Amino acid sequence: MKTETGRPRFDGGAIRKQSPREYLVRFAFGAVISAGAAAVAIAFGARIGGILLAFPAILPASLTLIERKSGRKEAVVDSTGAAMGGAALVVFAIVAAWGLPRMNAVAALVLAGLSWVVSVLVLFGAYVVVVRLRRRKTAK
Repeated sequence: MKTETGRPRFDGGAIRKQSPREYLVRFAFGAVISAGAAAVAIAFGARIGGILLAFPAILPASLTLIERKSGRKEAVVDSTGAAMGGAALVVFAIVAAWGLPRMNAVAALVLAGLSWVVSVLVLFGAYVVVVRLRRRKTAK
């Protein structure tokens, strides 16, 4: 939920406002997308299938529900954040794929995790800039 200033804030009551059907739709979308990634992994190997798992499984359902309830602008803002979050997961996957054959598994995963944290921080900054530029553009 957004405040009057447009800043995001947590609204625990929003969880109760969702119907069981909406949760079922999200679950079904997530299951189909995860099964698709698993099928790709079986057909083309775990490396390709693993990259597809960086795609948020419930994103299509969530964006559809957000658009219906809050409008297209809110769905666009959420999709921008999801794309940037997905990019951070791809960075994690690349660093893990590079590090696991070359070093101790714990060290490789710690390095991948740190890379993810740095990516999230950089991408969050980019997200804030993009959202502000979009709002400035639509305000004119």
